[in-house]
Amino acid sequence: MSLTKEFLEVLIIEDNLGDYALLKEYLEERFENLSFHHSLNFKKGEVLLLSELKFDLIFLDLTLPADSGKPLIKKVLDIAGQSPVIILTGSLNLDFCIESLQLGVSDYLFKDELNPNSLFKSINYTIEKQKQRLHITASEKKYSDLFHLSPIAMFVYNTDSFKFLDVNSAALELYGYGKEEFLSMHLQQILFFKEKDAFLGALKEIRHKESYSFKDYFIYKRKSGEEIKAEIIVKNIDFQNQNAMLVVANDITERLNHFEALATQNKKLNEISWQHSHEMRSPASKILGIIELINTDSCSEEEQKFLIKEIENSVKELDKVIRSISKNATQIQPKKTN
Repeated sequence: MSLTKEFLEVLIIEDNLGDYALLKEYLEERFENLSFHHSLNFKKGEVLLLSELKFDLIFLDLTLPADSGKPLIKKVLDIAGQSPVIILTGSLNLDFCIESLQLGVSDYLFKDELNPNSLFKSINYTIEKQKQRLHITASEKKYSDLFHLSPIAMFVYNTDSFKFLDVNSAALELYGYGKEEFLSMHLQQILFFKEKDAFLGALKEIRHKESYSFKDYFIYKRKSGEEIKAEIIVKNIDFQNQNAMLVVANDITERLNHFEALATQNKKLNEISWQHSHEMRSPASKILGIIELINTDSCSEEEQKFLIKEIENSVKELDKVIRSISKNATQIQPKKTN
């Protein structure tokens, strides 16, 4: 029978030397690279668990000299970290077996039925389950980092109750709530009354889609009552075994306010242009008419002086209009937003 070459760092907490020797023998039958650490009681096992050693497997006898049962399991699990724990027991109790697995142990083995094959299967199962658990933990951490460190506001709510389940710092700053306060609320509380039906109706339409980016923005409200105009992307997720929706809310309030200010400015500039173009036509036409009269050479010297004076008056009138245009244009500059 070929030996598995994977290296394993193994801790066996077992007070019965005969059981320890048998377990060690079974392991050596199926694994080539093993490093054994043995403890006769929890106290010595605790020292090893708190050391710099990283164990791939921990075998725990449920009946030790000073510790046993559920309290012993909890003590070991509290300091085992990511190392999987396999229970060894001389008495088979199905209810306690299920309870142990619920506490977090990886497997529960009955000593009288133990053999190299059953032990090998249990270890393979345990190692594979641990890999999956670590993968899930890594994925959850990646989600957590992306979520909580994002500069864009994000929150998660339950799709049935609309209760908030999680929120990042950017959202707390945007909406103006503390975390505990926000998580005690539900989605409708950050919507203006006029927006609720439209928003909830839109969510209902895309509820079964994996993700969706709305083309239009929605209006939320801060704790202070101020409006927040936000573009949102929603994604269906499983959050702590709950059907949930992740909402990414990009605040575009300042951008829209700026666009509105520019639109207002352009409208006023058009009004100024129309008004002053009419005001400028009169003196401009007057100047052109006077120049035409002067060019006919039919005017007397006295008449020419009068016409030149009229040109001067018309130029002053034009300058007055130009100054008025400049003043009005300055008054309608868009206000800077903070």
